[in-house]
Amino acid sequence: MKKEITRITSFTVVIIMIFSILIARLFYVQLFKGDYYKSLAEEKGEKEIIRPAPRGEIVDRNGEKIATSKQGFNITFSNYQKKGKEKKEVYNERINKALVETLQIITKNADLDKLNLSAIPIAIEGNNYVYNFTATSNTLRAKLEKNLKKAYDLDKIEEKSNIKLDAKGVIRELGKKYGLLDENTGENIYKVSQIELLQLVSLRAAISSVSFSQYKTVYIAKNVKKETAFAIMYKGSELPGISNEVAPIREYPNGEVGSAFLGYLGKISEDSAEEYKNLGYDINRELIGRLGLEKSLENNRDLGINLRGEPGVRYVNVDKFGQITKETATLDPIPGDTVKTTIDINLQKVAEESLDKTMESIRGKSKGGNAKRGAAIVTDVKTGEILALASRPGFDPNVFAQTGAIADPEIYKKYFVPEKNEGDKADLIPAPMFNYATKGAIPPGSILKPFVGIAGLEEGVVNPSTIVVDKGGPFDKIKGFKGACWIWNTKRGSHGPVNVSQALEVSCNIYFFEVGRLLGYERFSKWAAKFGFASDPKTGEKPKSGIEIEESPGEVGSDVKYKKTNLSIFLNDISDKISGIEYGGYTITKGTDEYKAIQDMIDKGQYDKTKLESIGVTNLKAQRYIKQKIAEFKSNANNVGQLLSVSIGQGSTLLTPLQMIGALNTLLNDGKRYSTHLVKEVLNPDGTVKREIAPELLEEFKISPENKDAILKGMSKVTSGEHGTAASTFRGFNIPTGGKTGSASVPPSQKEKGRDAYGWFLGFAPYEDPQISVVVVIYDAGSGSFSAPVARDIYEQYFGLNKKDDKKSDNGEVNKTAPLNESEAAYQGVQTQGNVQNGSTKKQDTGNINNR
Repeated sequence: MKKEITRITSFTVVIIMIFSILIARLFYVQLFKGDYYKSLAEEKGEKEIIRPAPRGEIVDRNGEKIATSKQGFNITFSNYQKKGKEKKEVYNERINKALVETLQIITKNADLDKLNLSAIPIAIEGNNYVYNFTATSNTLRAKLEKNLKKAYDLDKIEEKSNIKLDAKGVIRELGKKYGLLDENTGENIYKVSQIELLQLVSLRAAISSVSFSQYKTVYIAKNVKKETAFAIMYKGSELPGISNEVAPIREYPNGEVGSAFLGYLGKISEDSAEEYKNLGYDINRELIGRLGLEKSLENNRDLGINLRGEPGVRYVNVDKFGQITKETATLDPIPGDTVKTTIDINLQKVAEESLDKTMESIRGKSKGGNAKRGAAIVTDVKTGEILALASRPGFDPNVFAQTGAIADPEIYKKYFVPEKNEGDKADLIPAPMFNYATKGAIPPGSILKPFVGIAGLEEGVVNPSTIVVDKGGPFDKIKGFKGACWIWNTKRGSHGPVNVSQALEVSCNIYFFEVGRLLGYERFSKWAAKFGFASDPKTGEKPKSGIEIEESPGEVGSDVKYKKTNLSIFLNDISDKISGIEYGGYTITKGTDEYKAIQDMIDKGQYDKTKLESIGVTNLKAQRYIKQKIAEFKSNANNVGQLLSVSIGQGSTLLTPLQMIGALNTLLNDGKRYSTHLVKEVLNPDGTVKREIAPELLEEFKISPENKDAILKGMSKVTSGEHGTAASTFRGFNIPTGGKTGSASVPPSQKEKGRDAYGWFLGFAPYEDPQISVVVVIYDAGSGSFSAPVARDIYEQYFGLNKKDDKKSDNGEVNKTAPLNESEAAYQGVQTQGNVQNGSTKKQDTGNINNR
């Protein structure tokens, strides 16, 4: 037993001695040799440097570059050595001296505009520091100021001192924090100017924001001159943490041209940071597509297109100052895919220039002062390929290319117009970042008439020879409907007897009122769906064109749309009313069986007293009110007067230019509706085709050749007939064309604020064998005929006819010798029954209609 105890004791003593030696050694290494081993580890530290891949190029159909990448030189700071409390002053002095000298080099080479100063949104006005937030809302500005102070612990200083820091106070406190200003006196330690102090504070703030990450790199400046980069490289040993990198910078050679479909690059938002981090993005440095093709093709698995590419990596050893001492391995980046679009960049330029020129001409007229927005799309009729897609005003994506943000608040305010601007209830302010071509759902006016006509012909309610007599005055076949033709509204005239072709030539409302009446909602909606104008009745999904970028399609007015838009309004009215004591004091909550039962009755238009009583609604006044509201809903949904308004492109109808040109191509292709698309091919690095993108057939139905010819004949008369609403623009044009103009009114409340009718033109050329189709819309143009010159300019470019025509002046004005027609009538102030405000549909009346 004694022997056993001795062994255990001996073993315990040995263990204690071993641990004592280990602890002593650890204590020695940490306390006496800590700095030595830390320095040694830092000198041998290995670092991964991510090398961004050049984004894939975007080229036009002829291979001309419209988005590319160029080699740029960036100045960076590598925050290798972490700050310790005991070395704060030493650290600050080392970093500040390096930054001051770097700033001097950047200033000497005139690269100050390349500095990354986004961390601190403060600028200098006169001799004062002021906040430089891009937000226009006072509430949002206050929130941003609060977040700024919280991010740098300045809120604690305010609490302690009970003094609110202004912009100057923020710079003063951060200057002290980063060792740029004396903590006691506030004196400038490095003898720099006021602006230089601001720059240094902003750079130090950017560095401090990633101080938790040992190897994180911060941009000091992006895309500097070679001279700047080489000077930094030469002085590398004297600038601890500062280095330069060669990296691709996105470039758009044509500036604003094509911005509507190209989009731009932006920073990764906080909301999506985790998603992109999981995909391998450096969320602090990489930019991603934020609009257009840049966004949709960032990493598109459906199309197999990756614009981003695959980043490379350099494995290097660094010393304790973050300087590279040795490169151990490298993996080259793989460039993104090259995408060949369907765009003809020369045609794109003409479309944008012509829109700008034509809008300027319209603004010179007495009532056209607000014609500042417009869109144009040109497509290949047979394939749906988009040859040009313009939305004006545009923006220059190059301003985002370096940092993904706009530093200049004035440019920011110009580009990013608030969606709900309280001071712009009439919707007058142009929005450069909004795509009017694919998202601008507005009343189409008379350019809808060819499709109403083909529906009537195909359903047999009229034939090419059917005559409808415009006797003058309001349409008299629907009681209470007051709609009339534009010629009656303006001159108390009439078109007399017209067939479908003649009705299209002169844009006779009476003819299309009659077609709408004969069709009825069911058949009208069926044909609207065929042309991509209506939502799927089963799923409620809006029609899509197949375009690869963002779109917000609209739809024609219908009983289905009315129900979808107004059902919840009626339910709320009923719930509010029957909650009163006089009506029984019932509480009907959304989602309950009671709510669903009443909803079903309204939707079907069938009042059921027994069902009401089964859910406990027994009060007679409540029952009578519900019965009344169901009858009102059913009457409104099936109001033929609303259908007549829709038949001439007014009422609750809202459609985009993209939808209109897709429908025209469908008509010209005998009922084959192809996707309207922008991507043609994906190319390999050597320029060979990696993948072709074939047009998708979205819909196919039959159209009688006889009926189609009747519609196209009418559209031919629009551009060449004696009374054609666009004949003055195309008089003497060498190529026969077809088209339709449209003037869709705005509500009186907007007209009082300076708005005017939307001016549309929808056309194709040549007439006999259409090759291209064009849609143009100009907001506040007043008349569709004033938009037609844009189409003529596009035809001249496409067919190589760019010669001056004495029928059309150089500034885009239309020859005014044409007789007064409904186009010009739009300027005479006659209101229509289509009331649309800011893209939303309001309750309609059945007043006079001025439409073309």
